[in-house]
Amino acid sequence: MTSRRPNAIARLLLARLHLDRDDMLRTAIVLALSAVIAFTVYPLGEVASALVFVLGITVAGALSGLASALIAALAAFLIYNFYLTEPALTFRIATGGDLAPLIVFNLCALVSGVLAGQLKDHAQAARSSNLQLHSLLALSRQLQSAIRLPDVVATVERAVHDILGARAALFRFEDGELRSLAAAPAEADWYAFAERIAARAEPQGEGTLLGRLLKPANASDAVLVIEPLRPGKITPAFIDAVANLVTLALERAALSEQITERQAVARAEQLKTALLASVSHDFRTPLTAISASASSLIAYGERFDPETSAGLLRGIVEECERLNRYTANLLEMSRLEAGGVAQPLQILGAAEMAAAALHRVRPRAGGRQMVLQAPAPDLLVAANAALFELVLINILDNAILYSDDDARVEIAITAEQGACRIDIADSGQGIPEAALRRVFERFYRAGRSEAAGRGNGLGLAIAKGFVEALGGTIEATLPGLDGRGTRITIRLPLAEAAQA
Repeated sequence: MTSRRPNAIARLLLARLHLDRDDMLRTAIVLALSAVIAFTVYPLGEVASALVFVLGITVAGALSGLASALIAALAAFLIYNFYLTEPALTFRIATGGDLAPLIVFNLCALVSGVLAGQLKDHAQAARSSNLQLHSLLALSRQLQSAIRLPDVVATVERAVHDILGARAALFRFEDGELRSLAAAPAEADWYAFAERIAARAEPQGEGTLLGRLLKPANASDAVLVIEPLRPGKITPAFIDAVANLVTLALERAALSEQITERQAVARAEQLKTALLASVSHDFRTPLTAISASASSLIAYGERFDPETSAGLLRGIVEECERLNRYTANLLEMSRLEAGGVAQPLQILGAAEMAAAALHRVRPRAGGRQMVLQAPAPDLLVAANAALFELVLINILDNAILYSDDDARVEIAITAEQGACRIDIADSGQGIPEAALRRVFERFYRAGRSEAAGRGNGLGLAIAKGFVEALGGTIEATLPGLDGRGTRITIRLPLAEAAQA
């Protein structure tokens, strides 16, 4: 034990014996000031001058460490002995008293130098810890914004390079094989290094490469490999902290993917439920009417007068058309979700399509006044004729469904800043303001009194998908006509603009 302590003290002293150009300059300035002040206070006595030099040695040691303090002590002793002790301008060590300044100066230099060196070490450690803390905080902030796995990988590579001055790569086990998560292929030696880390399951360092095995709680194991680019040592504890942050980011990305998948499954289940409810309700009603009319004609057809028989047949035809519209809505919704607008597209006149749609719905309009206003009848759009007509019919059916028998429904077609604007407005009940943004969702039905259960909730959803697939927009606003009802506005690019 006793032999080790002197060795440790010697190593400590040697570590303090470091002097660079700045330290030499500071020591020279402190020593010069101390000499000037010592000569100034010399009339007060040699003791006062000696104390000034002692203070200067202490300041030099505090500023620059042990080497500066020892040099300052030696120089102060020579100046003090040569200029300030009698006889002046000579070096004299004749008695024990002459050795006192040298001993005092060097003791002061030793103590102040060691203390200054320790203070500098602690300050350097504090600065290093503070820098590492700021680096980890910056890395954590950037990783918090990364939700998906590709975002985490890109953020780790960018942040480690910008903040830590190092290259980074992430590897993960997929189907029992270690693969790089980066878009660019990793270097062969990085792969081999990552495989060794995964095999040993412990921190590794090889040359300039540093690695850690990451074990996210809800995802496959991964490997983080870092190669410092700037000089300076990155401590293992700091690498561990970086690895923990990356592990948390991977866990968050995996959790986000799981939540997204569960939400998708939940939405699919909701869609299936809504589809079954829509089909069971909307198909049952016309089928029941068709069955009843057909059964009546079969059983009592000979007893019915021609007008009654014709009415039952017209009812069958109308209900068949209603079934056909429901089927078309379901098919077109599936087609829009799978691949966009039905092909081929044709150059169609917007006014002609609106007139055809009005003609199709007029038998169902009852006493409602159906009006078409087309000041510019030659406006052309690129669309699929059957689907375009289906969209207009769906919107017109909604206007008829949710308005009184004496209401007015109006279609206005105008040109607006290189687009064809189609307004379908009515003076009916109107959509509740709170439901304006949701009326274009599949199977959504605005809660309106007696007609609330009659729609299938697909008409406006199909209209939105069709319009947006053609690069247009659709919106619902209040009011419609005469301060009541709803206005559906469609904007489609003109055929000339779309082709250009």
